[in-house]
Amino acid sequence: MATTKTDPKLGLAANGGKKGRYEGLTRDQMIEAYRIMYTSRRIDDREILLKRQQKIFFQMSGAGHEGIGVAAGTALKAGYDWFYPYYRDRALCLTLGAKPLEMFLQAVGAADDPSSGGRQMPSHWSYPSLNIVTQSSPTGSQILQAVGCSEVGRYFARHPKAADIPVLDSPPLLAQDARNGVPESRNEAPDYRQFKRVRSHEVEVTYVSLGDGTPSKGEFWEAMNAAALNKLPVIFCV
Repeated sequence: MATTKTDPKLGLAANGGKKGRYEGLTRDQMIEAYRIMYTSRRIDDREILLKRQQKIFFQMSGAGHEGIGVAAGTALKAGYDWFYPYYRDRALCLTLGAKPLEMFLQAVGAADDPSSGGRQMPSHWSYPSLNIVTQSSPTGSQILQAVGCSEVGRYFARHPKAADIPVLDSPPLLAQDARNGVPESRNEAPDYRQFKRVRSHEVEVTYVSLGDGTPSKGEFWEAMNAAALNKLPVIFCV
């Protein structure tokens, strides 16, 4: 194999003379990025082997997507920004905090799978604590959802009290109450904030990735148009 020798002084000069950094990254950061990319590829290789052995029924490779996934996961904040990945974003999820064991649990449909308890298809990750939203198999379905998520963040930034949990004078309206009939005094529509705590930040970013022919679908152009008109903080990774 042919090799090329480089002068370390040239690289130092290209980075403004900052010793121990390359394009702003420290040695430890570059090693960690390579470790995650290598781990992602090895998980892919093992899943392909398991599929050939008929121990798993489905496999979607993220080979070739490792670099951009690690870069996005490093630049954004898990549990702060919002992520709408698709099934080739293994490296992104690993960077944000997902574990290899959890991915294998999903691959074999184990009940201990933290994303769905083995009910969702493999490579369809979901981590509420990391703000990773589960996706459907059609690769364009998550794009408009991501734009809507970004719109919600913009709304809460302008109306910060809208996310506050209301104080109830009576117990929340439950589904069985609606079926069995409720007193007229409680016959109002239930407030979603009674059941789910809403988290929002003023400067959060929404990341959505897509591929495999998705830009030819209408959802992609609708989402791009809505994001541009409203100047939403959305990153489209194609």
